[in-house]
Amino acid sequence: MSLQVLHLDFISLSPIAGPDGRKQLLEAAAQLSVLPQVQSLGAIEADAEPGSDFDIVFYFLLPEFSALETFGTDSRYAGFLQRAVAPRLKAFAGADVRLEDDFALSGTEAACLALMAPEETYDWEVREALQGWCDSAAGSSSVVGLAVGEKQMYRGAALAFGAARIAAERPEASRFRSTLIAGTVRTLA
Repeated sequence: MSLQVLHLDFISLSPIAGPDGRKQLLEAAAQLSVLPQVQSLGAIEADAEPGSDFDIVFYFLLPEFSALETFGTDSRYAGFLQRAVAPRLKAFAGADVRLEDDFALSGTEAACLALMAPEETYDWEVREALQGWCDSAAGSSSVVGLAVGEKQMYRGAALAFGAARIAAERPEASRFRSTLIAGTVRTLA
């Protein structure tokens, strides 16, 4: 098991944000690459095709769980949320997951699936559902992570990367509610 933690910010943009607002948001996020806890930073921008629940998901790779609090309370990250995200925001969700394997990005297309589950769900059930999704997504690389805290909306998340569009379908398991985003990946740091 990896020690790495992935922080995810799912963002739906207000219609008034427009293409310039999206570009400014990506530029503002890229500035967070200077944070000492951030090992890697990127974004998945949803395709124009229907099916994604959010417009963008930003992912921040942190070296370990202990870096999460320092990252989340850093004034530069807080400023990003307040000054860059909030004015353009329609909807927001976040997740923090400890990765099962070390993070390795490979490709220009990506998809992210985050799962909500009833309290009586075991971690192995969430892991199995996420791994099954990764296997069916047919990307060249993928990573699965389980929530690091008990009070999170999402119990786990997975990312799949590839050179071609990721075949991202929601899992059929009805006990899980899911958030899905698929599109182009941008490495920001």
